[in-house]
Amino acid sequence: MLLKSVKNITIILVLSILVFILSITVVFYSEVPRQEDICGIWKGEHHRKELLFRFNSDGTCILSFKDNISGSTRVLNGNFEVSFNKKPIPLTIRNILQLNHPLHTIIKLMGEDSIKIAHFAPLWRLRPISFDSNTSMNLRRDNEN
Repeated sequence: MLLKSVKNITIILVLSILVFILSITVVFYSEVPRQEDICGIWKGEHHRKELLFRFNSDGTCILSFKDNISGSTRVLNGNFEVSFNKKPIPLTIRNILQLNHPLHTIIKLMGEDSIKIAHFAPLWRLRPISFDSNTSMNLRRDNEN
């Protein structure tokens, strides 16, 4: 009788540990974003400029800044790198045809259709380490395109 009770307790304990490990694994892997999560067209407005950022699955990107006052538009073309295994998530844009330096920033995915981007820095040592509400850009995914 005592042996049967110990066996039942052991089985319950092993099953509980397996359920716990499985739960942690599901939570851990489901929350890790992938590069595909940033791909697409993102739109927003920041300091009287309309922003349109396009991140392509091949690692290329187009950043468009349209001044709402003058109507002029500045477009930057480059290649982006993002490291989702780091916190905060760093984003670097290199090989920008219109500039002689890369751009470095951090991002935060705010659900599937919203992203926060800190201000851009020309040197990785000057990359922001936190978000400032005055300089951060909030963009929404454009699901129409």
